[in-house]
Amino acid sequence: MTSALHIDIGKEFSKILGPRFRRDGEFSGEEFREKFLEPNISAYQTIVIHLDSLSGYTPSFFEEAFGGLVRKHGESVLPKIEFDAIDRRYLVPIIRAWMGEAAHVPPR
Repeated sequence: MTSALHIDIGKEFSKILGPRFRRDGEFSGEEFREKFLEPNISAYQTIVIHLDSLSGYTPSFFEEAFGGLVRKHGESVLPKIEFDAIDRRYLVPIIRAWMGEAAHVPPR
C-alpha cells in the first residue's frame, strides 16, 4: 500500500463543481467519487484532497463525493481522507460533518 495520493480537485477534475449525481449534470460528486476516490481508497493509506484551486462548488457535490464514499465503504475510510486548504479551510469541518453523518446512514 502506497502512503499518500494527492488530488487537487480544481486541477485534476474541475474548477467549478457540479451537482450530486451524474444524471443531474457534469462534474458531479458521484463522478468524482467513482473516478478518483473509490479506485484509490484501498491502494493508499491516505488520500489528501486539495481544495484551494476551486472556483465554485455545490454542497451536494461534497456530500455525495465524501458522504457517499462513507455510505458505500463504511467508517473505515474516515481516517484515510485528509483535506488541504488555506483559502477554503472553512469547507473542511463542513465536509467532515457530512462524512460523519453518512457513517450513521444506511447505504442507498
